[in-house]
Amino acid sequence: MLSSVFLGGCSLVAQPADIQTESPVVSLTGPVTVSGERVSITSSGKVIEITSRKIDLKQYNGRSVTVEGEYSGTTLFVDSVK
Repeated sequence: MLSSVFLGGCSLVAQPADIQTESPVVSLTGPVTVSGERVSITSSGKVIEITSRKIDLKQYNGRSVTVEGEYSGTTLFVDSVK
């Protein structure tokens, strides 16, 4: 009985899945392309989908810019455009 009470208390210890890591800020430079609702930037020969909750990225269509943000999956969430 005591062992089940003792082992039951172990569930309060943080497991590795409970630890969240943040991705580092990434800076990419290149031309922005808008295709329908999709916005992307071509940087170092790679096309990367970009999005932002606070910046209208479509206004940069056809312009070469530097974007900074963090990846979530394969999409870069942009925080700033220079």
